[in-house]
Formats: sequence, structure tokens, C-alpha cells
Amino acid sequence: MPGSPGEGAVTAVAPPAPVKPPEIEELVDEYFHRPLASHVVALLVHTSITPNQVTIFAGILGVASAIAIAAGAHQSQWILVGAALLFLSVIFDCSDGQLARAKKISSTTGAIVDGVSDYIVGTSVAIGATYFLAAYYHNPWYWLLGLAGLVSTAVQSALFDHTKTAYAVRVGSGYSEREEDVQHITNERTRAWKEGRYREATLFWVYERYSKAQQVALHIRPVADPAAYRAANAGRMRTWTFLGIGTHLALGYLLGAAAYWWPLAMASYFIICATVFNLLLVVLLWLEPRQGR
Repeated sequence: MPGSPGEGAVTAVAPPAPVKPPEIEELVDEYFHRPLASHVVALLVHTSITPNQVTIFAGILGVASAIAIAAGAHQSQWILVGAALLFLSVIFDCSDGQLARAKKISSTTGAIVDGVSDYIVGTSVAIGATYFLAAYYHNPWYWLLGLAGLVSTAVQSALFDHTKTAYAVRVGSGYSEREEDVQHITNERTRAWKEGRYREATLFWVYERYSKAQQVALHIRPVADPAAYRAANAGRMRTWTFLGIGTHLALGYLLGAAAYWWPLAMASYFIICATVFNLLLVVLLWLEPRQGR
């Protein structure tokens, strides 16, 4: 994951990036979000603005969108503001990695900030949307629907991340969303703690926990015939991409905007996540063990 150098951060000039299998890319990111983000990068690449600052700004926009969506329960125009802010948050979130590659910098701290920002935005928007529904319809039962949608989104996105990492390893591309070695992260956490950099030590600890949870994916070895495996499974992998966070957020800002005219559109987002996407997840998980490992 990309980032920018900061005090005590582990910084290195990025080597040539391994080729990313295109079928692990979410379609909405590949054809919409990232092309738009490239224009943002073109404006920022020759400035002193860092990828971390872009990540934080994207997070601020995301939290602001959640507040605006919640306010839409009382003044309907705010729901449109919230949808627009969420859209901008997604575009800037897609910009930080491109900016890091353009400036040829990366840091573990940046990876942590980016991951934490994604979780904060996703959770904030879900809470804001749930408040909108509960307050607009004066029905507290919408909180249960919102919780079901939030949990479903978190599980779907996490399993998608795991699956695309495993797929990239199996096809032998060498690509990984997170290239840091866990022992390296542990050493940096220990060093930060000893040097009194407690904030960074805490961030390293969080990232270390997450990285260890991903070890089952990272330890999968390439299959005997990567080309044949890819030919047989590229379509299945592409289907998995519909469960990624970019797709969820795109659905969020589209249905959020629609909620200005049809408030139940916001409820339909949670319903889709908790039913259609979960059904897709079950089918993909059922198919997964049948593939050659």
C-alpha cells in the first residue's frame, strides 16, 4: 500500500512494481475512479503535497460526507452534498497510490494510514446513512438494517482482499497489495517503541496484527501451471471484484444521490449488501475450494 515519508517512517525508493493482474482490479476503479484520479495526480506530482496528506484529506472528505448524509434527514439537500463528498473521497483515495508511485516513494506508515482511513470512511458513511433512515422515517429498526449492511460490507471487502492476494500469488505475478514482511513490521514497531515514538509504535502494532491475519494468503505458493490456472480462473476472480470496497462506495454515492428523490434508495444500499452481495459471496466461497491450488 502506498504512503509518504514522515518522521520515523520506513522510506525506500520504490523498485519497478510487479505486474498487477488486470482481473483483480475492480471495474469501477479501473474504468472510472482511477482515470479521474490520474488527473488529480498530474496536478499534485510536482508539488510538496505527500501521498499521506492526500490519504488524510480523502478520509476527511469521507467523514464529512457521512455527516452531510445524516443531516439529509432534516434538510434534504444535504444528502446530495454527502453523495458528492463521498465521490470526491473515493477519487482522492485512488490518487494516493498513484502519487506515491509517481514520486517513487513508499512507507509502512503510509500503508497503515491508508488502511485506517478506509475503515473510518466506510464505518462513518454506514452510520451516517443509517441515521438518515432512522431519523427520516422515525423508525429505530433501520439501525439493525444498517448494522447488517456494515458487517456484510466489511466481510465481503476483507475476503475479496484475501482472495485477490492469493490469486496473484498463484498466477505467479509477484504482485501483492502489501509487500512488507511481517517480521520487518515487528522490528520497526519495537524500534519505534524504544525510541519513544509511541504513536508510530501503535500504528505499527495495528498493521502487524492485520498483516499476520493475511499470512494464509501470502504463504500460498504459485500453482504448477500459472498460465493454465489463470485461464481457468480469471473470470471467477473478476466476479470477486464486485465485492471490493470501491464498488461498495460507488454504489453508496450513487444511491445516496438517488435518496434525494427517493429516500428508500439509501435502504436499498444496505439491502443489496446484506442479500445480493452476500449471496454472491456464498457462491464464490463454494466455488473456491474446487479450484486447483
